[in-house]
Amino acid sequence: MKNFARKCVKDLEAYKVEAPQYDIILNANENPWDFPEALKKELCDEIMKTPLNRYPEACFPELLGELSDYTGVPADQIICGSGSDELIAMINQSFMNPGDTAVTHTPSFAMYQIWTAIADGQFVGITDKDGHIPDVEGIISAAKENDAKLIYLCNPNNPTGYLFPRYDIVQILEETNALVILDEAYMEFKGSTHVDLIENYPNLLVLRTLSKAFGMAGIRCGYCLGSKTLIDVMYKVKSPYNLNVLTQKAAVIALKNREKLLDRLKTLNAERHKMYKALRDMPLDSLYPTASNFIYFETSKGEAIYEAMKKNGILIKFFKGNEAMPASIRLSIGTPEENRKVLEKGIIRWKEKSH
Repeated sequence: MKNFARKCVKDLEAYKVEAPQYDIILNANENPWDFPEALKKELCDEIMKTPLNRYPEACFPELLGELSDYTGVPADQIICGSGSDELIAMINQSFMNPGDTAVTHTPSFAMYQIWTAIADGQFVGITDKDGHIPDVEGIISAAKENDAKLIYLCNPNNPTGYLFPRYDIVQILEETNALVILDEAYMEFKGSTHVDLIENYPNLLVLRTLSKAFGMAGIRCGYCLGSKTLIDVMYKVKSPYNLNVLTQKAAVIALKNREKLLDRLKTLNAERHKMYKALRDMPLDSLYPTASNFIYFETSKGEAIYEAMKKNGILIKFFKGNEAMPASIRLSIGTPEENRKVLEKGIIRWKEKSH
């Protein structure tokens, strides 16, 4: 039978997610707290008043208004998508021609490379320096040598938790001709943003999401901020009704109640500090500081820890290792009770066995 797949797609592996059949799920950097019951009831009331036989708002004016109020960016400089994944796809559809190059440091978010491949582009990953410090000069050199169209910077970085200093971001913006994609999916956990840079840098797009700090991964809502010129181009490739009614209503309610939702991060950050302190006493190869809701560490016993955790009903993220990173684990921070069980049932037991 004739192979109908595009050449740039046929060799890709399908992105598969392990079924969440575990008591504690700490593998996807989700917020451990569900949307509050009172807000769920408010959402139900809104849905009851909404006709489902009609298409949703195609350009979501109410949602854009709330996002503008939250970010300080004008509504006509914001576009929404079904999570950051769709926005990354839209960026590639808008700006990447076949053969164009995208650059980032590695390890970083896997979807950058996947969407570059789907766009029939070339992907260049610059391996981090010791301590998983991104090689900024290497990124700039690669962008110049390859006349890069896009540069991806995940800040804080997934999976390492590294936080780019502002001067590094500015240097990359000023010393390359590329469109810089600053992915701030985990921004709220650190409380620092560089979205104000879009006022002075027309080659910058900033990605955000409600999946992480807002605890709404299930509704799939992300947004992108940039100059009106760039955002207008992205609207040309946006699907007409890419955000359903439920997503739009839930996102508006979340943003109107953002102080309540984001206040929970105080507890999460305190839990991250306790978990990090506990991990420092473990026989790990490397443990990295983090500015996000997860902790990344490297260990030759990574697979053994991963399997031991699963036997105790705990799912974490295990990386087998490659030229950019040795065998490692990314541990999302859960509720205080979940974190206690991780230490008691998983990590502490593994530590005892290792001695």
